[in-house]
Amino acid sequence: MLLPNLKNIITMADLTAPKILMDHGLKVTPQRTLILEALFSLDEHPSYDILMKFMRARYPNISLATIYNTLKLFKEKGIIKQVATGSEEIRFDPVQGNHHHLYFRDTDKLEDFEDKELDRILKNYFIKKQIPGFNIENITLMVTGHAEKSKTPEKTKQTKQI
Repeated sequence: MLLPNLKNIITMADLTAPKILMDHGLKVTPQRTLILEALFSLDEHPSYDILMKFMRARYPNISLATIYNTLKLFKEKGIIKQVATGSEEIRFDPVQGNHHHLYFRDTDKLEDFEDKELDRILKNYFIKKQIPGFNIENITLMVTGHAEKSKTPEKTKQTKQI
């Protein structure tokens, strides 16, 4: 499957990107808005390379430095998270709620995974454990595995031709 064309997609990101930027104390610029909208539209945790190719295909004049610096700023401001996959590739996640990830090693697919019971178990475990000299801010897991033969997920956009 090819990457989606942003001009044919109307998402919540189209309506909220400027608000997200303002809520994080950032000036709203066309480049920041477009990059944030792309992160929401590329819903499978895009890598820098995928995001860069996607943006350059739509906006050939956008500089690589602008993309890189904007991603760095978004991370610093808490707008996105960086997620390292089992292949050590950094991917970007604009989903802000607490969640975990399932990494399919055989297809390089990265999926969000939410489980309130798991969150409760982890929180209770670490409350009891009380690691000396360490204050936990957040607990997230990366669960690595492979798809069941009969339920192989579609390969992620990360491995597709652009």
